[in-house]
Amino acid sequence: MLLRARLFRVIGGAIVAAALAACGGGGGGSSMVGGGGAPASVSGDMLALAPSRGWNYQGSSSSGSFTITAYADPAPVNGATALGAAAVQGTVPTVLTSGANFDASLVGIGGFNPVTGGGYTAAYEVSAGSSATLPNPTLVPGTLTQGQTFSPYAGVTATVTSVGTVPGASACPTPANGAVVTYNVNGQTYTVTYVPGCGITQFIYPSGATYTLVSVATYASIGQLGSARVVRSVNWVSTVRSILGLEHNVMPGAHLRL
Repeated sequence: MLLRARLFRVIGGAIVAAALAACGGGGGGSSMVGGGGAPASVSGDMLALAPSRGWNYQGSSSSGSFTITAYADPAPVNGATALGAAAVQGTVPTVLTSGANFDASLVGIGGFNPVTGGGYTAAYEVSAGSSATLPNPTLVPGTLTQGQTFSPYAGVTATVTSVGTVPGASACPTPANGAVVTYNVNGQTYTVTYVPGCGITQFIYPSGATYTLVSVATYASIGQLGSARVVRSVNWVSTVRSILGLEHNVMPGAHLRL
């Protein structure tokens, strides 16, 4: 139960979800592929994590409008790509104006690893409430076919609900078809839209709060973030401390109700 919840803190807190990805290549799809009415499908790099790449999202919740920026740290941290997410209230071009500004608005960090043959697994998560290593559950496979189901972790089900034109794809340097995946955990549904070679283009919380990709860029001048030091402390000891309620991290933006 706790690890299931942590998997979705990775998706939601680091959008990942969260979330997010490099719009440089990857396979597109069509609304119908193959003969005989075969189900629509897209294949490629569903996160396309590239060093120093940032993804900017805007949206709103019951608390108002927010801008969320995800950033892929250029150096691996604890053997995985550290994807951090920072947020500010209101709509701005990007939160990632500097490394210091990003760290000052941090809401969570997730660690992701590519899988041979395509797809990604989640390696760790860090949030204000917990720090934990994860048993490498599958966040997303390398091919998504309409109607496909998979289980990222015991008790969690994911379903590809549609393939084709998806929200946020126009913000990619190379717009393409994508897939909408719903993740159900403990009766709550998270909706994540992936565009191969571009990454997550939209994320919808169970509350209905929706965040959509507005731009993608490489921030080479930012370099490795100070928040990476938080991730280096994630191990089995921090996982146990987290389960016991003893782990407390400093996440400056965690007070925001996204």
